[in-house]
Amino acid sequence: MTKLFSIKKKYSDKIFNKQKLVEFRRQNVNVCINETCLIYTSFPIKKVTGYFIVKKKIRAHILKLWDITKRYAGISFEEFKKYFEGCKIGTAIIFKLVKRFKEAFDLDKIRKRIKEFRPPQSYCNLDNRLLNYFGKYI
Repeated sequence: MTKLFSIKKKYSDKIFNKQKLVEFRRQNVNVCINETCLIYTSFPIKKVTGYFIVKKKIRAHILKLWDITKRYAGISFEEFKKYFEGCKIGTAIIFKLVKRFKEAFDLDKIRKRIKEFRPPQSYCNLDNRLLNYFGKYI
């Protein structure tokens, strides 16, 4: 199942520049190896900018998660701790492949085809209409 992740511009830039090869989430995310996940770059960009393919998902204690991913986390330990504040266990989604769309999809363009489209706060599964819409670009 293809997912759509909302990611802040600061981090999506690092992902597309290959400085950040992992996406962290506080909750457990049900992703599979080789699953395609679209990237919605949130405010101020507000566009679907590309996608990644999942290499691996790790769900572990925060300190172990950092130890495993710090080489390609693309963030400092301080940022990592701040993001996971109050959590004992976190999720890391490691990328196998990352692609930026040549032309990003802004909300107006998507809503011309799918009026009720709302980007998720964290992530969501794509329904069939969104899969059909983005499928030819992945």
